[in-house]
Amino acid sequence: MAELLPDDDLVVKPERQGLARLLDSVVTWWALSGGFVFVALVIMSIVSIVGRKLFSSPIEGDMELLMMGAAVGSAAFLPVCEMHDHHIKVDALTTWMSERARAALDVVAHALLMLAAGVITWRTVLYTIECHENMEVSALLLVPQWLPVSLMVPSFALLAAAALYRLIVSTQLARGVSA
Repeated sequence: MAELLPDDDLVVKPERQGLARLLDSVVTWWALSGGFVFVALVIMSIVSIVGRKLFSSPIEGDMELLMMGAAVGSAAFLPVCEMHDHHIKVDALTTWMSERARAALDVVAHALLMLAAGVITWRTVLYTIECHENMEVSALLLVPQWLPVSLMVPSFALLAAAALYRLIVSTQLARGVSA
């Protein structure tokens, strides 16, 4: 039967020092800031729904703000998931493999994620510049589109950094070196 949470004994928890500890702190606080964005969105939604039902006066552009905020907030969670290696894994086919063999597969996965996060960061920066140059705005509130898009860039850059860290840890495990 599949477990929702792995046993703590099986999860690799390397002692973080130096830059790894700093990165861990940054991605943790970044994820908390994403959580605060979602709390603000929930409060805004409640106020808008109550205003709509009781006073026929919702918050104008609440759906625009919700979409922008959800994109920014959810992107903020990605680095902490990678830093703690808590992305969804399908390990049904790898349970028979040794820890080093699974770590070798993790090397490939973290390398691909690092590459993808780097490309996404680069392309998001270019899109931010394009939105700014073209003066793109949202339909109802006329919010400049480059603002919420630019707020996702640090999340993607932190995701690439966290993937690099996990790549290093997985490489050490695959080589049999203690992490």
